[in-house]
Amino acid sequence: MKAATTSRLAREQRQRGFSLMEMLIVIVVMFIVFAVVFKSADMFQQRGAAEVEKVDSVQAARDFMDTVNRDIHDAGFPPMQVNPSNMNPSAGTAGPALNACAGAPTLACSCVGNPNIACGIIYYTPTKVQYEGDLDGTGTVYVVTLQVTATNGNCPCILQRGIVTKTQFLAGVAPTYYTEVNGLLNSGNWTGTATFPVSVTGGNGNYAAYGPIDVFDGYYTDATRVTTNCITPAACVGSATPIRELQVTANVIPNFSDSQTKVFPVYSITTKARLSNVSP
Repeated sequence: MKAATTSRLAREQRQRGFSLMEMLIVIVVMFIVFAVVFKSADMFQQRGAAEVEKVDSVQAARDFMDTVNRDIHDAGFPPMQVNPSNMNPSAGTAGPALNACAGAPTLACSCVGNPNIACGIIYYTPTKVQYEGDLDGTGTVYVVTLQVTATNGNCPCILQRGIVTKTQFLAGVAPTYYTEVNGLLNSGNWTGTATFPVSVTGGNGNYAAYGPIDVFDGYYTDATRVTTNCITPAACVGSATPIRELQVTANVIPNFSDSQTKVFPVYSITTKARLSNVSP
């Protein structure tokens, strides 16, 4: 009788299953495992998005700078022409160029207002530069506009490049901005001060330190930096010391910060090119 009772109890213990406490322990362990898995997946997703944003930001800035570099090399073409009537037979030398501005810099040059001749740089300020050139080798003169545009008066700003033919420009047609770099932090005014204050939401780091860095820097033939505004074509072209080289600098911040440090990585890209139509 005792053996039958023991056998029955053994069968009941085998069929009893999990207790409530055991079930709760299993559920808690499963929740912990799933939480770790989901957190890791979310972290990898954020890191992947941040890396893609970094690559896109750097690539966009690099493409922009490459385009600007090619533009600057073509600025001033078609080249300035020499006035045959000013030839000096005894000296065997040519007289002043057709687009040379004699006297006061406000005197209009022959390239100013002429849609078939490129003047080179026709506008120069800390946040906007314009130059003329034959960009595609067809003989058509274009006006290229590079400008810094602030969102709500603050940076990160947008660095834009727009083009329009000189004929359209003279007719008052606004340029079409085909190329842009977003996340621009610097907007220096040539005196060590930012034109637009830097306001970055979230993230750790001293991003305001990038603000005073100049976007546009021009240089004379002797490598002296140009820190004077030039806002009319006649004044720019008629200067006794025209701008020989143009440098463009962009400090770019992406939209995503590092998932661990919470710091937005800032990338600095610079291009510098010499205008071909300015005598060395």
